[in-house]
Amino acid sequence: MEEEQESQIKVKVSDLTQYLICPRLVYFSARGLEQQGIAKGKERSMIESILLKELAFNLHTIRGMKDDEEDIKRVIEGIVDGVEWIYKEELKGVEKNFFEAVKTDFIRSQSMNVDEWLRKIRNENGLSKLEKAHGGYEREHTMVSVKLGMSGSVDKLIRAGEEVIPCMIKTGKCPEYSVWKSDRVQLAAYAMLIEEEFGTTVKRGFVEYIRSAEFRESQIRRRDKALALQILKRVKRIKGGVFPEKGENAPCDNCVFEEMCETKKTLLSKLFSRR
Repeated sequence: MEEEQESQIKVKVSDLTQYLICPRLVYFSARGLEQQGIAKGKERSMIESILLKELAFNLHTIRGMKDDEEDIKRVIEGIVDGVEWIYKEELKGVEKNFFEAVKTDFIRSQSMNVDEWLRKIRNENGLSKLEKAHGGYEREHTMVSVKLGMSGSVDKLIRAGEEVIPCMIKTGKCPEYSVWKSDRVQLAAYAMLIEEEFGTTVKRGFVEYIRSAEFRESQIRRRDKALALQILKRVKRIKGGVFPEKGENAPCDNCVFEEMCETKKTLLSKLFSRR
């Protein structure tokens, strides 16, 4: 009976990522307490991340350009223009003037070393070769697995003949080697969704660390799928009502759920102390 109920609980791939940050994020989100807008003090970095992500979807327009700074700025301005409509929900609560100021700074390239970034973008890599050879990619392809009780929308989906390859865009720090553990888990989750929808085996994926213009290929390993499935089961239990422990490296200082988290912990402590 418990397994049957668990199978009815729908999980998004993003829930697995939240779990790896802190399991309690999954708990509070499942209770309908979604984080509203952008956390205080994180507005600029969040807007920059959104602008970078949109830039990542349009790298093909930059790769063939000449080194004319004004032309490059105009192209980047064209790419990020309209971002407030594409990411309307994410930017809820951000003042228009503040958003425009951050966008202007971004276009002027104050957030990164533009020359080095452009050099890396223009260097052909495994991902750019695949996109070029197979007519680009499908943006934000959504998949649903009834068997797994999980859904997800992968940033880029590349169809290279019979091979279907997931690609994720990340705007944070790039690891020195390979990809982050959380990114391997996320790729493995997307791989399982792709395998069910397309009836294929996914052997590899890509992570695009756009801020540093690093494009990393990652093999989809059995252990990554096993870990993704393990986390999926835990997320289902949490969504079913189990209150989890905090993550070891939970970012409590900037968490909008911090007060509720402590209140819940206190209530549970009192409840168990009466037994």
